[in-house]
Amino acid sequence: MSETVLITGCRSGFGLGTAVAAARAGFTVYAGLRDLATAEDLERAAEGLDVTPLQLDVTQAHQREAAVARILDERGRLDHLVNNAGIALGGFLEQIEEDELRRVFEVNVFGAWAMTKACLPGLRDGGGGSVVMVSSMSGRMALPTLGAYAGSKFALEGLGEAWRHELKPFGIRVVLIEPGAYRTDIFERNRNVCRRYDDPQGPYVPWVRSGDRLHRKIVERLAGDPAEVCDHIVRCLRDPSPPLRHPIGPLARPRATLRNFVPFAAVELIMERLLSWARED
Repeated sequence: MSETVLITGCRSGFGLGTAVAAARAGFTVYAGLRDLATAEDLERAAEGLDVTPLQLDVTQAHQREAAVARILDERGRLDHLVNNAGIALGGFLEQIEEDELRRVFEVNVFGAWAMTKACLPGLRDGGGGSVVMVSSMSGRMALPTLGAYAGSKFALEGLGEAWRHELKPFGIRVVLIEPGAYRTDIFERNRNVCRRYDDPQGPYVPWVRSGDRLHRKIVERLAGDPAEVCDHIVRCLRDPSPPLRHPIGPLARPRATLRNFVPFAAVELIMERLLSWARED
């Protein structure tokens, strides 16, 4: 009998790609979608594969519980969870309103925490398995204008590291996937900025448009193929003893090196020069 994996946030990007890659690798996949009406791309990509679209908004307790209950009822087991659902928010932290910041943490942190809690009894009953947290290199190094997103991913890193220790006695493996820049909808079609981002009276006006240009150049020239991350997640599902952290992508390892081995003062200087270069005169 094939192993069963629940993946959240499967409308596009890493979620959709991982659902397809996992099914091709022989897993039975339940693909969570915040709105089942958006399943068209997933169904097209997964045609002929063992992928079941599932109504699942990770911020809604009744949907979390119903999703897990359905999987256990239909399959009798749950072997893996991939916490992929997430949202980004661009903007200098001073520009961001409280409701906007809370929404980012509600999805990226509380949603992943609650989804994991809902799945743990089933994972334990099955003798173990894995929990994959799709984090980000922004969870290791915060960049200007991505402070809200980075804050949520720093929190996710802490949850994942603690759960790695707490769940090991039950045979449940916890890994943190830390992508760098990739061509996904979270920073393209689904890019989200705070309401005051373009405020013409705000103190950050000189940096906003040039920062947008810098972002576009990074995506166009350096962002990788999301399939690389999706395939790596599937390898983690099969690995009996994966490392905790998995920095991956064209910009991930240099950022990890900076974070781990370069004094923060040097990193601060790089960021200062980056902002200075991006500023519109």
